[in-house]
Amino acid sequence: MIKRLIPASILLTLVLAPAFRAGQQRQLDVPYVPTKYPVVDEMLKMADIQKSDLVYDLGCGDGRLVIGAAQKYGARGIGYDIDPERIKESLENAQKAGVANLVKFYEQDLFTADFHEASVMTLYLLTSVNLKLRPKMLKELKPGTRIVSHNFGMGEWRPDQSSTVMIDDISHEVYLWIIPANVSGTWAWTAGKPEVKGEMDVQQVFQQITPTFKIDGRAAAAREVSLKGDHLRFVLDLPLRGGTAPAAFEAKVGGQSLTGTVTLQDGGRDVVWEWKAQRRPGTQKPIDSDADKYGPRFGLKAPAKIIY
Repeated sequence: MIKRLIPASILLTLVLAPAFRAGQQRQLDVPYVPTKYPVVDEMLKMADIQKSDLVYDLGCGDGRLVIGAAQKYGARGIGYDIDPERIKESLENAQKAGVANLVKFYEQDLFTADFHEASVMTLYLLTSVNLKLRPKMLKELKPGTRIVSHNFGMGEWRPDQSSTVMIDDISHEVYLWIIPANVSGTWAWTAGKPEVKGEMDVQQVFQQITPTFKIDGRAAAAREVSLKGDHLRFVLDLPLRGGTAPAAFEAKVGGQSLTGTVTLQDGGRDVVWEWKAQRRPGTQKPIDSDADKYGPRFGLKAPAKIIY
């Protein structure tokens, strides 16, 4: 079989290629180019697929990603594609692989599909399509949901992880994003005995957060700040017995509240306090509202060519 090399510049032309169904012309958003199996393996590995996961593949093609997740990890999967021939092929492949009880395939427009139940989402679309889907993903997917894309990025949204798979001297980029909870806004909290009053103001762009703190009305600097899915962590120095002690804050984000613990050293032993914070009404902002301030693509590169 002869390999055909398609320059990325031709992709826009291919996107306009028509698909036909029952004599009716339909437009495909993305040309059908199957993901190579070594890349499939890397995508599933990077997504850290578990048996409990529900994997959605957008533009599922022949179904190989959700079928692979079912075969290797026992995960359930749903594939969406607008091309009826691809859906037929996916159903046949699922039967052959013996995982038809775990996977489903739907002939449906990606922009009308319901994403709420997905815990993992896989993509091999164009960056332009990813960007159109991005607001829907941020709105519908739960914090902690993993998104893995082959070759194409999310614009200003920096990936949490990336890797390169080499096949026949051609690089295939794999990117991972984890849907972040929205922790933007101003939070007020109390913790400890004697009671310490705190305030946290958070600026957020996607998973990148910049918090400022006040402890008992005085400015305080945090370190080791991280947000992964719905898990927030940071370290603050808190007043204790006439001095200060480093305190590790960990919390789960639940809508307008944070619930977790504060762990610090007191007299050579670990002390754990319960910690709860409440967001002040009207301070929350969309987490992609300032994305244009963070530069264009964060270095994500489109592939020079695609092989099929």
